[in-house]
Amino acid sequence: MDSRCVLKVEGLWWKYQGSKEWVLKDVNLEVSEGEFLGIVGPSGAGKTTLCLALTGIIPHAVRGKIRGRVFVFGKDTSKNPLHRIMEDIGIVFQDPDIQFVTMRVIDEVVFPLENLGLPREAMAKRAYWALKVVGMMGFEDKYPFELSGGQKQRVAIASMLAKLPKILILDEPTSDLDPVGKREIFQVLQTLREEHDMTLVVVEHNVEELAKYADRVLLLNQGRVLAQEDPRSLFSKCEYLIRTGVYPPQVTEFFYRLNKYRGLSVANKLPLTPEEAYEAMSKLKVSVTPPIVEDASKNCKSTPIISFENVEYVYPDGTVALRGVDLKVFRGEFIAIIGANGSGKTTLVKHMVGILKPTKGRVTVLGKDTREASVSELALKVGYVYQNPDHQLFCTTVYDECAYALRNLGLPPQEIEERVEKVLERLGLKEFAGTPPYFLSKGQRQRLAVATVLAMKPEVIIVDEPTTGQDHVQSRSIMELLKSLNDEGKTIVVITHDMRLVAEYAKRVLVMSKGKIIADGSVRSVLARLEDLDVSALTPPQITRLFLKINPNVSILSVEEALRTVRWVA
Repeated sequence: MDSRCVLKVEGLWWKYQGSKEWVLKDVNLEVSEGEFLGIVGPSGAGKTTLCLALTGIIPHAVRGKIRGRVFVFGKDTSKNPLHRIMEDIGIVFQDPDIQFVTMRVIDEVVFPLENLGLPREAMAKRAYWALKVVGMMGFEDKYPFELSGGQKQRVAIASMLAKLPKILILDEPTSDLDPVGKREIFQVLQTLREEHDMTLVVVEHNVEELAKYADRVLLLNQGRVLAQEDPRSLFSKCEYLIRTGVYPPQVTEFFYRLNKYRGLSVANKLPLTPEEAYEAMSKLKVSVTPPIVEDASKNCKSTPIISFENVEYVYPDGTVALRGVDLKVFRGEFIAIIGANGSGKTTLVKHMVGILKPTKGRVTVLGKDTREASVSELALKVGYVYQNPDHQLFCTTVYDECAYALRNLGLPPQEIEERVEKVLERLGLKEFAGTPPYFLSKGQRQRLAVATVLAMKPEVIIVDEPTTGQDHVQSRSIMELLKSLNDEGKTIVVITHDMRLVAEYAKRVLVMSKGKIIADGSVRSVLARLEDLDVSALTPPQITRLFLKINPNVSILSVEEALRTVRWVA
């Protein structure tokens, strides 16, 4: 083994106990000291399984069959105890909840340090440093259940950063973070490399930040390594990646398609960032034609189906989550709610279904004051899919999850069967009808949570972070489903941090900051309001940022739209 090689995988095969299929198939990999390795691939490719094998959790703590070998600093993971392997490694899991032991935030961060036997003063210093770098100072005495999904993810990252491991493995570390939070985490990782020569292995669906920082990117699909290349080389293979289920950075795809379909020649390389793309565009003889802007006011004269009147909400611990919110939701709208972690987005939508009642002010749903209606009564009209699907799944099979509420309504068995089969087929879950939900991947559980709501046929469907843990193909599949329901007349409200999906699917956008709605309008107009987005820790999609830099009056929402706006100048 090379003296600088800290991770080595030789012919690794793995399948879980009870499974007939190999999840990893002949994986070979070497990672050098101080290297930043990115791992991409569609959901189910085997990325998380590979992370578990790199830490020794597989095969020591997970049952299954293994072939091949994994070495960590020369130690064979199959022949050394797990605690010895983990001395040099930290891992952040995709779901932060599985890392917590329900202590206070500061205790969660200190816990790994106690196992290292550090002096109390040194532990405190490291813990507060880690909380500061992830933006969680001031939350030390909170408990994880009091935090938003993104805040939990920051704490999970802090608990591993404080350990200062020689190797840090992160499985989807930014999936629940707002756009600025994603960027900040990658900047922190880069600092750790520079100051501590830390080796990083990062699994990430959001490739735009990965492309800027990774030395090398491994493409995994169906358990096999398809490529290991530098980011520019790999992400320039746009059509190949998209067929695999991985979407390249928007500006890379934009220039790739200009090259292929417009005969444009870009100086030897495709851009990875809006800055590189702007420089390339400035050298081209092109003009930009503003797109035709749709009329966003067609619903304004109808009667609102959900109304907030000067709503304030204060949690029992004194946290003010909503501050004087006024809002009207009209029938048939497709609304995206965006904002920083902890800005009040989930609190807002929980008022729409009556889970929370206003401390001050009034919320009405279909003309009924939520303080006078039960949650079960409102659930017949307003369906709510939680941010964490595990919070609403409890039956023994996928079928029973979808049928549970329908049975409580007393519907005839034949109608229940027809509704459940239809919704499972629509969400690609029909083959799992008899499967326990906990056997599904997180992405599949998210779709199941959506299915349980759709089976009720509500008038309004609210989905909190529907694409967390999903690859781009699955994310688009869910958004296309919501779009089709919207086309059928359903009112859709979505909370998401995926600004690309906001741009391509939403018709109206609400921007939240510190419990207030600070911007409300058409998606095109809101994404052009850079100051409001910046205050809310948001950034527009890459393609939007590129064209706003070219012309502040041109707000572009997708790569396809960008291609239509470019005109060649003779």
